[in-house]
Amino acid sequence: MKKILLAVILLSTSFWSLAQTTTTPTQAAEVAITKIIAIAADKELPGDERKEKLQGLMKEYVDLQAVAQRVLAVHWRKASKEEKIKFIGLFRQVLTNTYAGLLDEYTNEEVRFIGEEIKKEKFAEVKSIVISGGKEIPVNYLMLNRKGTWKLYDFVAEGISLVRTYSTEYKSILRSKGVSGLNEELEKKLTEVAE
Repeated sequence: MKKILLAVILLSTSFWSLAQTTTTPTQAAEVAITKIIAIAADKELPGDERKEKLQGLMKEYVDLQAVAQRVLAVHWRKASKEEKIKFIGLFRQVLTNTYAGLLDEYTNEEVRFIGEEIKKEKFAEVKSIVISGGKEIPVNYLMLNRKGTWKLYDFVAEGISLVRTYSTEYKSILRSKGVSGLNEELEKKLTEVAE
């Protein structure tokens, strides 16, 4: 799974202008990934700054509420507003820590965007191929149009969904302790990582 996650974030050889207006899901994905690549390519960037920049990109290009809803599944509806807000913040930190470590392994993998499919003008799937070590890895980005802006809410690499992976990982805690119990567990793990 680590190799797949790495391949997914190492994503683009395109030269889209960062100032370009993103009108399609593919353009939105490419702009986001170009910015991630810039962070990965800056080997002099201190770890704390790298995490801070990644968190900023997540706020801008990832629909964290949509991700959280899908990860928590039926538990989202049962959770209080405070529990939801807390989970979104903690989960953003989990993703930031995961990707910050993986960016160190960036080695100029090539990515080809090969198409997109839009459904009901609100949902889209952007398809790409990541070429890493001579191997072609299919990676699809699931996107949501919220108020005219396309944002990522999941990706699927070689049939493995980020959302489904975390949902499965958290399932037993959610079943036994609910969202508040999961929040406590995540807080504890994040504190251990920070020490």
